[in-house]
Amino acid sequence: MRVALLSDIHANRVALEAVLADLPRVDELWVMGDTVGYGPEPAAVIAILRERGVHLVAGNHDVAVATGAGLERFNDVAATAARIHRGWLGPEEKAYLSSLPLTLERSGVTFVHGSLREPLWEYVFDERSAAPSFDLTKTRHLCCGHTHVPALFRATAAGVRGVAVRPGQRDALDERSFFNPGSVGQPRDGDPRAAWALLDTDQGVTFMRTAYDVKATQLAMRERELPDFLIARIAIGL
Repeated sequence: MRVALLSDIHANRVALEAVLADLPRVDELWVMGDTVGYGPEPAAVIAILRERGVHLVAGNHDVAVATGAGLERFNDVAATAARIHRGWLGPEEKAYLSSLPLTLERSGVTFVHGSLREPLWEYVFDERSAAPSFDLTKTRHLCCGHTHVPALFRATAAGVRGVAVRPGQRDALDERSFFNPGSVGQPRDGDPRAAWALLDTDQGVTFMRTAYDVKATQLAMRERELPDFLIARIAIGL
């Protein structure tokens, strides 16, 4: 099976459409949460994903926008954007976001926004934070988002170890693996291009980058009066 792995689109329609145009033929699309929050077009992004029939889990921004839960845990800029999105979206869209599961299992992979220990909030940045999810999963492999940084961890006989990832490089799945495709809509690894990954359940996972019209997203954000900090950061990928 060939699967496109997307995460943290954050209402960035232009980035999402660029990634979808860049995809090879795939059997499914899996999205690791945070469809909304931060960006200028939450309704459009929700509509595109629903039309494509993606398999999608909830992220902390999705829950906050849908229900208001967790807003107190956000920094001021993130909370402002989430409240703005709550005002833009209608009851049906909020109900859809509220209905998203915290985890899904498909084709031997468990996917979640944060971690299996704390699905909405834990950041898996290193081997230590990745290890508990390996212990908790029933599947061979895992996939998460939330950090906005592409990553790959392997469970070996010597313990969990991180593996450096490079765009276009395929990493085999001969060991138990925990991968993060990075962020489509707001990368934070110093590369402003949309990050995603291509999973071939027989051959491995390939981390990918797609350039998109950042200025078009920034213009839409200004027109919709989103915080200046959010507008600036997507141009530098931080």
